[in-house]
Amino acid sequence: MARKTAALLPRIARLLTDLGERLKLTRLRRRLTAKQVAERAGMSVMTLRSLESGGTGVTIGAYLSVMHVLGLEQDLNKVGAADAIGRHLQDARLTRASNPRIKKTVPEHSVIAPESLTPNHSRESRYTKALKLNTSESLPFTLNTHSLSALLVSKKEA
Repeated sequence: MARKTAALLPRIARLLTDLGERLKLTRLRRRLTAKQVAERAGMSVMTLRSLESGGTGVTIGAYLSVMHVLGLEQDLNKVGAADAIGRHLQDARLTRASNPRIKKTVPEHSVIAPESLTPNHSRESRYTKALKLNTSESLPFTLNTHSLSALLVSKKEA
């Protein structure tokens, strides 16, 4: 008994059918028989026919095998390469992260105590165990990873 596949939306099923038709046209342009392509791809002729008709039960590996036989396997690298929506969303996240109004606030001149980094099963949170820095002068900036790096670099150069 054949396995059932998930039902596809008509628009998506049409894309699969179009891909199968394009692969069949490519095969015919190269003057290859279905038997030749099926043998080279390591599948039956019936699977190739199903693939060329846009069958939903054909694996993506079978599509890739046929694309390889036809010399089109590098076309798969184009999938998602020009992702305009994804790039726009990524840029929006970067812009939001650099916005000073949304910046997370950190208690000034405090760091998490080293002993709080070890697992502790008490009720007190590791974030509430802040260790105040003992400095003779007040720092003119918020203490964070970036400011610590800059401070260490400037002390190293001096």
